[in-house]
Amino acid sequence: MFKQHRDLSMIELMFATSAFSTVLSLITLVHDGKLWPAFDFVMRHTEIQFHFFVFSICSTIGQLFIFYTIKNFGAVVFAIIMTTRVLISIAISVFLYEHKITSTGFFGLVVVVAAVCYRIKRKAEGKQLIKWKGMGEKSEKEIELVQEWHEHIDT
Repeated sequence: MFKQHRDLSMIELMFATSAFSTVLSLITLVHDGKLWPAFDFVMRHTEIQFHFFVFSICSTIGQLFIFYTIKNFGAVVFAIIMTTRVLISIAISVFLYEHKITSTGFFGLVVVVAAVCYRIKRKAEGKQLIKWKGMGEKSEKEIELVQEWHEHIDT
């Protein structure tokens, strides 16, 4: 998105994402009949408002880091960072809290680690994960469309 719309700032993108999430959450709360019980809870427990504020600040800072990473390093690097973060969380959970991993779960972790390593290798070599046949025969618009689609698949 940042490559196509270079004038789009992180703040504008964050505002659009947050506005969409707010509207979607409001619609869901109204549809499920839980909007007024939620307001009632917040009014009865006013100390939660401070926790909402702190959560919002932390969330905003996290979103700024996410958009900064995507804008400056690309979606592939961000996906690698997030996958690595999840793998580290699982490893800490296993070692620190002695949670068990089944053989199927361990196999899944090995596959994910192998995929992340493969992506890092391909990215370091400057190669794409998918090779498109017949790219030299297409028009400029078709090539641009395929490359944009590849960017989304490569994340």
